Amino acid sequence: MAVNNKYLLQMSTDIQEARMKATFSVGSMLYLLRGGPEAIKKLNYVRNIIEQESLFDKSKIPFQNRQEQLYQSLLVSKRLIDLVDEKKLDDEEFSTLFKQLEIMTPLALHYSAFMPVIKSQGTTEQVEKWYNASKRHAIIGCYAQTELSHGSNVLGLNTLAIFDQTTDEFVIHSPDLTAAKWWVGGLGVASTHAVVQAQLVIMGKTYGPHLFIVPIRSPIDLKPYKGVQVGDIGPKAYGGFAAVDNGFALFDHVRIPRENMLMKFAKVTKEGQYIPPVHNKLSYGSMVKLRVDIVADAGWKLAKAITIAIRYCTVRRQFYDPPSQDSSKLSSSLESQVISYSSVQHRLMPLLVTAYAQIITSEELYKQFNTFMQQLESNDAHLLPEIHATSCALKSWSTRRSTEGIEECRKTMGGHGYSIFSGVANLFADFVPSNTYEGDNFVLAQQVGRFLLKQLEHMVQNGKVTSDTADYLYTLTVEKDMTKPFVFYQDAGQQILDPNVQLNIFAIRSARLVANLGQQLQNGRAWSDLNMECWTVNLAHAEYLVLKSLINKVKAIETSTEYASLGSILKSVSDLVILL
Repeated sequence: MAVNNKYLLQMSTDIQEARMKATFSVGSMLYLLRGGPEAIKKLNYVRNIIEQESLFDKSKIPFQNRQEQLYQSLLVSKRLIDLVDEKKLDDEEFSTLFKQLEIMTPLALHYSAFMPVIKSQGTTEQVEKWYNASKRHAIIGCYAQTELSHGSNVLGLNTLAIFDQTTDEFVIHSPDLTAAKWWVGGLGVASTHAVVQAQLVIMGKTYGPHLFIVPIRSPIDLKPYKGVQVGDIGPKAYGGFAAVDNGFALFDHVRIPRENMLMKFAKVTKEGQYIPPVHNKLSYGSMVKLRVDIVADAGWKLAKAITIAIRYCTVRRQFYDPPSQDSSKLSSSLESQVISYSSVQHRLMPLLVTAYAQIITSEELYKQFNTFMQQLESNDAHLLPEIHATSCALKSWSTRRSTEGIEECRKTMGGHGYSIFSGVANLFADFVPSNTYEGDNFVLAQQVGRFLLKQLEHMVQNGKVTSDTADYLYTLTVEKDMTKPFVFYQDAGQQILDPNVQLNIFAIRSARLVANLGQQLQNGRAWSDLNMECWTVNLAHAEYLVLKSLINKVKAIETSTEYASLGSILKSVSDLVILL
């Protein structure tokens, strides 16, 4: 009966006709965004594994309460671990499997934070001991930085790591309730160990936050160790993160060996001598990695939402055009596709290109981060300020755009969009906290503002900037008449599509905003009164970087042998991004 349903048949026709209208190879675009045929082959391999596992069926999740979801996610985690051995998955395959599963679990931060931090901040011996143990799941870890009274202000953390030279140990202690580690994913029920950010104290002198591996629970029976008070913080907003055991921990003079301090960069000797790192904020490198991951995740989350919304609006039909009261005509004609309405197109098409922009920009950000990490191996940290500022700007921009976009996708789907079965509502609930974790977006904006002001100061004093990402500040010295690039004549339509003109417009906007921020400080305004100016600078800086990444990507593929045919399509994407 359903086979002959005219509405279902029309839906099938509508979606097929829409796909036939593509003016480019969908397969080539898939390869471009996903990393080529080999990457797609691996992707399909892990997806096939997921489809064969009944435990990974998500259809029952909406009907489960939080405790049931959490329990289910633990079963999923265990099955994932078993699959590594059964399928002989390498690290890359397992990482792809975990991402494609799209079921949140208490082990998410074990893979994305605990293990990477140890690998990047630990000595060779520490990596051998702790990273390999975590890879075997002999221990389960999390990353404990945020506290009840301090989150983005890392320097203000109150947890102490006091060195006891007589026993060659650190004493991890929470001086009061406000120092409780809070919001730590994986800490609530699953983790046996935590990488803890704590204030290093040697002979009464504080050396700032450093990283320590602290045992939380016994790997045998998961009972908390002596001196550790630990638990789950409870349900989160919108019902999101239900299967993530965000937890808390208080430490009552918990003793750990000196070797549990991650000492790849900063070190404490047996005699209590402190050896500082080449840069005093290298321990924050772990946060940089998490922010880099978030930028990519924002793009793919928005891409999923926009795909759902566009497909829905393509097969959904509502009202006649032009409206008619003639019932005979109504019975013989089709209602209009929702996607045909200009109000829907104006809401969805910008989100579509934004998803492309985020994905492509994240590729460039990963390259920059990998270069930074390679240089760190030889104690070269000169890229740290730049990669920090870039990741801050792009994280705050992409999470804001993505979460707002996901919600807009839901609204374009009308009443059906509010159903959990649309697949969009839960995307929003689970991703909206990204505006806060790994640095509140407005706090990150202030750090971007400070970085750019330092670049401006350096240019004024020395005639040059030290960061390629701030090279647009040179526009302040090139033209006295800054309105010149905006004077369009009869060929204005062509000029605005010129990548050089586009980038120049974005460069001048960013440079002017940075200069204005500096002028406001010189005029005596307090830094705390310039939060919104920093926010504006941050968004302009991020959008300059995004446009630059898109333009460079278009140039690269136009000359490539594999993807040259996609050049005009991505050029249209880039053009629409600037016109948003």
